[in-house]
Amino acid sequence: MLSRQRGLQLEAFGCILIVTVMLADRFLFTLQDGFVLTAAIISAVFLTVGIRVVKRADEQEQKKPK
Repeated sequence: MLSRQRGLQLEAFGCILIVTVMLADRFLFTLQDGFVLTAAIISAVFLTVGIRVVKRADEQEQKKPK
């Protein structure tokens, strides 16, 4: 099982990936549309997995007796 910290890292990676690709496409050079689409899909997967991991970790933390 992945930890909350790992989930946050996955979320951050997904955000950084898509922002980097979009900025590079806009300001540095034109990327092929297929590459941008692929990067967006990969980013979405990382974001989705990261959000689910963080949510699951938070739910388990709340269920623990204090």
